[in-house]
This record gives sequence, C-alpha cells and structure tokens, in this order.
Amino acid sequence: MRGALWRLHRVLPRASGRRIPRIVRAAQRPLSTGLHEATREEDVQLRDAFDLPTQTTLGSAWFHQGQPTGLLMESRFVSPKSFRQSGQEAMAEAATLVERVLGAQTHARRRQVVKCLDQLSDALCRVMDVAELVRQVHPDSSWQAAAEEVYGGMLEYMNGLNTHVGLYAKLVEVMDDPVIAADLSPVEREVALSFRRDFERSGIHLATTAHARFVELSSRIHDQSREFLRSQALAPAGGAVPVPVDQLRSLPAPVVMEILQAFPSRKRSDGVTVVDIVPDDYAAQYILRDCEDAGVREAVFRAWQHGAPSAVQALEGLLDDRLALARTVGFESFAHMTLDDKMAKSPEHVDGFLRGLATQAQPQWDAVARALHRTRSRTQPAQLSALQPWDRDYWVNRQQMGLGALPQLAEYFSLGRVVLGLSRVFARLYGVTLRAAMPQPGEIWHPEVRKLEVVDENGRLLGLVYCDVFARDSKAHVGAAHFTARCARRVDDDVGAATVDAGSTVVERDGMRFQLPVVVLICNFPAPEPGAPPLLSWGNLETIFHEMGHAMHSMLGQNGFHNVAGTRCPVDFVELPSVLMEHFARSPHALALFASHFKTGAPLPPELLRQRARRRQRYAALDLHAQLFMSALDQRYHAAALDPEGAGRPGWSTQVLARVHADPMFGCGPGHALFGHVENTRWQARFTHLVGYGASYYSYLLDRVLAGRIWDRVFQGDHPSEQSARDPLNRDAGERLRSELLRWGGGRNPWTCLAAVLDNGSTSHREIEAISRGNRQAMLTVGTWRLPDM
Repeated sequence: MRGALWRLHRVLPRASGRRIPRIVRAAQRPLSTGLHEATREEDVQLRDAFDLPTQTTLGSAWFHQGQPTGLLMESRFVSPKSFRQSGQEAMAEAATLVERVLGAQTHARRRQVVKCLDQLSDALCRVMDVAELVRQVHPDSSWQAAAEEVYGGMLEYMNGLNTHVGLYAKLVEVMDDPVIAADLSPVEREVALSFRRDFERSGIHLATTAHARFVELSSRIHDQSREFLRSQALAPAGGAVPVPVDQLRSLPAPVVMEILQAFPSRKRSDGVTVVDIVPDDYAAQYILRDCEDAGVREAVFRAWQHGAPSAVQALEGLLDDRLALARTVGFESFAHMTLDDKMAKSPEHVDGFLRGLATQAQPQWDAVARALHRTRSRTQPAQLSALQPWDRDYWVNRQQMGLGALPQLAEYFSLGRVVLGLSRVFARLYGVTLRAAMPQPGEIWHPEVRKLEVVDENGRLLGLVYCDVFARDSKAHVGAAHFTARCARRVDDDVGAATVDAGSTVVERDGMRFQLPVVVLICNFPAPEPGAPPLLSWGNLETIFHEMGHAMHSMLGQNGFHNVAGTRCPVDFVELPSVLMEHFARSPHALALFASHFKTGAPLPPELLRQRARRRQRYAALDLHAQLFMSALDQRYHAAALDPEGAGRPGWSTQVLARVHADPMFGCGPGHALFGHVENTRWQARFTHLVGYGASYYSYLLDRVLAGRIWDRVFQGDHPSEQSARDPLNRDAGERLRSELLRWGGGRNPWTCLAAVLDNGSTSHREIEAISRGNRQAMLTVGTWRLPDM
C-alpha cells in the first residue's frame, strides 16, 4: 500500500493542436478599452501566450536546440538516462536520512526526526510524482520507459520504508517525549501525526502473523482493483440489442453514422433493417436521450446496465478484502478506517450529512419528476405508466427543447482571455498574478505546454504552473487533473546534504530558503480550429477555474513542510478551494474582467449568462440526487456488515444496490419510478470511483456545500438574477480565505480553518463553535446548509 512516505499527489472531483507560447506584443490587434480586454503589456503577453498561433512546431529548432535545462527546471531530468539516475540518487539520499533517524540518540538529533522524515518524503516524491506525470503525458516512448522503470523501482523501495519498524518506533519515541512534543510547532505536529497514521495504516504495529495477513490482503486488494478496472473494457454483458434503423433517425446524424459503422446491420424476416447494437457509453447515452421509442430505450438501458459478471466478482472480492484489512488493523469497517483522519471522522457522521441534504432536496427532485410526467402527459396523453429510469434523459431533453437552445458562449471564452481573467481574479483576491514565461529547451515535454510564473504584488516568485490542456494521442485520458511535481517547503534547515536544486527552483525569503512549488494542470480540451484561438465551452471554463483553484492552493499553501503543503490535506477538504473557484467562474463580476468576443471584443451579454444559470438550476436536483445516491452506496459497501443476509454469496452487492435504491431518502412522489432499481441490472459494475475513492465519494459533495457556504457568507456571492449583489472580488474576503485556510495546506485541522474563515460576523457565534468542534453535530449542521446550485 502507499503509505507514510509517499502518496501519489494527483488531484482529479474533470485531435491535437500544434501551438507553443510566443511572447510578443500584439499592438497590431485592435483592442477595446473595456476592462474585459487586455491593455497592459504583461496582460497582452499572457493572453497571447495561449491565443496566438505560431510557426513553432514539435520539430522546430527552438524545441530541440541548446543545452537542456531539465524537465520542469529540475537539472537532474535532462534525459531518460539522467532520469533513471535521479531515481537512484533519491533512494541513496533517503537511505542516508533513514540512517540518521535510526541513529538519533541525543535530544538535538531526536528533535530533527520529524524534519528528516519530511525531507526524506520530499526527496522521493520529487522523482516519483514526476515519473507518474511522465507516464501520463510525455510523447517520447524512451521517457515513458524510463518513468515506468523509475516508478516501479522506487515503489518497491517505498513499500519497504512504509513498513520499516525502526522508523515507526523512532517516530513514536519522539512524539511520546513530552519535551520534544511541547517544542513542536502546530504544523510540525500535524506532519508527525500524518506520518504516524500512515505508518499504522500499513499495519506496521501488528504482530508478525497479523502483519503477514495485512500484506496478503493488501496484495489481493491491489489485484482485485486492477481486475475491476480492467473489466470496464469488456463488452457490456447484456448482449446486442436489435434496434430498427428508423428508431435512430432522431439521433444526431454524426452519431447515427458512427453507430452504423461500429455495429452490424441486418434485415429481419419482416423486412425491417435493424442494427445489432452492443450499448457502450457513447451509443447508450445518445439513444436514451434522443430515441422516441420507449421499448428501445428500455432494452438499451437494461443491456447497458447489465454489468459484466467478472466486474461484479472483482468488486465483491475487493470490498470483502477491504473489510478484512480494516479489521486486521483494529477498525470496525473500511469506512471507519478511511474516515478516521478525515473531516467526517466516521461513517455515521457521513450518513447524517447525506440525510440532511436529502431532506432539503427531496421536494425539488420530486418537483422535477412531476414536471417530466406532465411533459409526457401533454405529448402522449394515453401513457399512464410511471416514468422509468430509461425515460429520464429523454423527457429532460424534450423539456429543454421546449425551452429553446441554450446560447453558445464559447466565442466569449478564448483560452487566453480566460487565463487572463484568472490572473485578474487572483490579483483582486490575493494580490497574486499569473505571468507568461518562455520555457527553456528541455523544460517541457511538448510544445503545446504553457509555462506560468505566479508572482505576488511585490514581484516575488511564488511558484510555477505548467498547463498541458489540449487532447492528443500521446496523452493518457486522465481527464482534468492537478499534478504536484514539487511541493513548497523550507530547505535552509535541511539535515545533511540534499539534492534540492540550488538554482531557480529555490528562493530566499526573510533570511530563509524555500523550495518553490511546481504544479502541472492537465486537461483534454479540443484543439483550436486553424486560424482561431482555442475557445472553451462553458463546462471547460468551469474546469480550468476548478483546476486553477487547486494550483493556487499549492502556490499559497506554503507552511514550511512538504508533507502538508498545499493540496496535501484530507481528501474531503482538498476540493473546497477548487469548487469555490467554480463560483467565480459563474460570477458576472468575475466574467466582466475577461469574457469578450474573440473577434469583436464585445463583452458577454448578461442575459445570456442569466439564461444559462436558470437552465442549470432547473435540473440541479437530478445531479444532486445522483451524487447523494453514489455517496450513500459507497458508504454502504464499506460498512461493517456488508450484507448480513447473504454475505459471501455471489451477487450480494446487487442486493445492497437494490436496498439503497429503496431507501426513502432517495425516493420521489407516488407514481414515479425515475430513481428506482431495475431488476437484472448491476450498475455497481460501472462504479469505478470505488477504487480510488472507497468510503470517501461523499467528499466532493461535502466540499460543494462548504464552498457554497463560504461563497454566501464570506464573499457574499452574487447570483445572475440579482443585480444588486455585492462584488465578490473583495480583497478583505480573499485575504481571510488565504490566511485562515489556503496558507495552512494540511497543517491545520480543516474544521478550525472552516470556522475561522466563516467567523466574520455573518455567522452566529453558536454555529461557529459547533463547526470548530468538527464532530457529529458539525456534520449535521453542514447538512442543513444551502444546497449547492439550488
């Protein structure tokens, strides 16, 4: 298992263009004098670094010429060979630090143990995290091969350290020393606690027999997880559905063409031509949305959701082994083990939070169900049966068609204008701006990658952000993600010789030296059309705001220690800053800073924004229902008693699925079965988030609620329908968020951070006290807060 000394530091929740930033003046382009347009030279450079086409290509002299400076400005990463060597050097540095920890006998040496462990973790992560990044995005197969080799070798080494009894014993000895414990700073204490918890989750404190059982279960969990994910590539187990070609006529023409090319067609004995469709995600979603025949929709839905038996078997084995693992280390369930150091603390607290939200939301999703039923009754008055799950998308689409097409806003969101807008938002909130920078030879892995420097209002460099945002064949389909290649930490007090680059990756502040944070934002935006800047859809606008929220957390969360820097915080807290940035993406005040037509410079018309907001709110209850259901199912699967009626019998996970569907928490009014269980389907076979977010799927929903509360009470957020709303781009509010939450990273109790941010006079003292305790009542209180986007 990934344990105390290395945790993959990636935060996920989201045809290639050949472009490279060219930092030039753009005086030849007419510019509006409005605030939404770029006027300062640095603003123009920032916008044009992302928007202007260039002649630079992958084979250009620029990309290959000169002495390589090293990938991500790391002088050790100049070639696949040197990257392999860096892995060996990191393990050698780690071995030296291990010996220093084990040999710490004097008070002074023992006082350095926490620092040594943090330094050791940083030495390994600076290579392993980059190896993971290279595996995902580097187009050069020799680099990918080197990264695979480095990753595999270092993972084996890390597994040994994570179960190193001597390191654990020394850490416990230091933490139990009252003199040393009293001398630890609050952040340093959190670092020590995080190491100790992770060591103990690796079963290090167990007796020999129990530890052997732990190792066996860990290996099986790894294998079952891989098998579950691998089964997703199998053809749906429901078999082919014969669909008459005429029933495809209501689908978009390009989709019909792809379906006809992908699946065989034949003529039945009655002369009707049918297509034998094995429903994958692509075909099923379009058929469920657009096909007019309810019988076809039902058949496709059942086949699509049938679930591969091998996936169900792997999932049930995974869940059984997780429960056994948790009990081996002394926890009641895997959920109890997972949540012990999270904001929620226990599955009972999560359940209270989810039920609180459901109580608020039930009237709203019931209203949506009734509205869909009325829409069908007007169109098909003879239809008296209840709406079923395969009817939902079709009738939602019919309703939306009746409301008219949503306005297309992409022409107001060129990528360069959006990045410029982000810089302006950060400047208003934190006094921090983004500055376009030209990468040096060998610093980036593809010419489409853009480099940004993050600077404060005094011109001090805070860190680097690399943006790799376009889809391409050589790039893994990881969706939208934030990779931390290097965490911020203090280095002038390092113990012994270190491999920290003494060049531009380290800066001096107030007489101390700090390693700069370096992050990489990955997206899969479509490549721009020839001669036009990249234009973002509304969804991609929210995505880049979200990911930049993670990046800013990494930039501002500099507390001196690697292991709790920036986004290295509990999983049910890490999404809060990024979800909060989505509120700014929808704010008219923020959009006024940059949203303008890429050809004319005309600002985004407010009415278009209001139309989109109204449509979003209309169906928000359906999305919330889905998130609540998946969160509850995840908790139920990881509970103490997985299936008291049929434990150990194949298929028990489907019985649990049906019972969660039947929970009154997820029901709607009589006569509607939109959210019910469909017999002989096994949707859980497709619930891949159970692998990476086992017992913590609720996290994103929790952070949506917390971000909504901060938006309302601290930034006093505006809504598109409220013209008199206060401007949320408020420096006092931004500084409150920065000083009480962002700067701490994972070095402070999240509930303490939340209470401190909200304690600005807009929230009662009684509620602040309840929140600061972070107990069951705190989670129940959060469950009563305003529903996000409702």
